[in-house]
Amino acid sequence: MSEYYETTADKFVFKVKKGLLYSKQEVWVAKEGDTLRVGVTDFAQRRGGDIVFAEISKKGTHVKQGEPFGSYETIKVVQDLLSPIDGVITEINPIIESTPEIMNKDPYEDGWLAVMKPESGVEELLSAEEYFELMKVNVAEELKKIRGM
Repeated sequence: MSEYYETTADKFVFKVKKGLLYSKQEVWVAKEGDTLRVGVTDFAQRRGGDIVFAEISKKGTHVKQGEPFGSYETIKVVQDLLSPIDGVITEINPIIESTPEIMNKDPYEDGWLAVMKPESGVEELLSAEEYFELMKVNVAEELKKIRGM
């Protein structure tokens, strides 16, 4: 049994890792004891293209749900990373700033962004199944834009 939900659109396969939580703003969340490891979803990194720069707020920064905790830049766009919860950043992936393309290569493992100590908002996150259904709708909308429909 696969550890991912998958859907194919044109020649692209989009994956949602099972067992994680997700925000509607394309951030995944893995519970690790009393902290949360967060990263950008497979759909978000594919939609943006090759990531060439990433910046995450400093350790100790208090973040609010839905507000930026960093950003990444692709050849197409600069994209804010919106916090999935209210909390404090306790750790930043040390390789993200020097090797941002890891977010494209391995968004659910080595491409993680930060670890956060949650204060609130976890209960509002989507299950992998719920996010997968939302992502399929978003994929279809992106294809319509690309095709000019």
